[in-house]
Amino acid sequence: MRKGFYLILILLFPSILFMIFSLGEHHVVKIGSYGSYQLTESGDSIFKPVPNMVMIDQDGNSFSIDDLKGEPILFDFFSMPCDEACMKKGVTLVNYLNDVSEQDKWNVVSVCLENTVTLEELKDLQKKHMPEMNKWRFVKVADDDQLDAFLEYTFVNTQQLKSRSELPSKHFVLVDQQGIIREFFDSRVHKENKKLQDAIKLLLKEPYMTWKETKR
Repeated sequence: MRKGFYLILILLFPSILFMIFSLGEHHVVKIGSYGSYQLTESGDSIFKPVPNMVMIDQDGNSFSIDDLKGEPILFDFFSMPCDEACMKKGVTLVNYLNDVSEQDKWNVVSVCLENTVTLEELKDLQKKHMPEMNKWRFVKVADDDQLDAFLEYTFVNTQQLKSRSELPSKHFVLVDQQGIIREFFDSRVHKENKKLQDAIKLLLKEPYMTWKETKR
């Protein structure tokens, strides 16, 4: 009887070790960062946040990226008219976000690349996508210089795209509570769904956890 017990314990030992190391919060790996950075004297990397820009949502409300600091933001970019590919990307985003909890603690911002879009067109897009999130906004940026600075830093400086002319891209962009780019997600790849959901959940926990750093 005792031999059987020890045999079972030996067989289960690898699984027990895996549970111990995977469940401990101190073993959770931190999401990487993108963009320009500087090194401190201790060797830590301090990343620059995305440039601020003022946006106007489908209801005519004006707000800026700085106004949303303290909460993660998921950015989506589209052009008008919103064709089949544009709508498909929006539907993909709806599916991606369906299972993410605590929706009052983070934001989704779908940005039109043309400031000539009307509020009525933005409102119509919102209705077509039927986002269940109260904090999902469809917006335009009135200042082209601000939009260009944001796109240049977010996509070109991070080498996701060669130039601004390649937009809109396939990517969703996740920015953390300090405005730092943390991840890009390919809207065409189904497995990115879980990756995006997990990243948002991790960012919400990040201020309260000790992370194990990884190198890119």
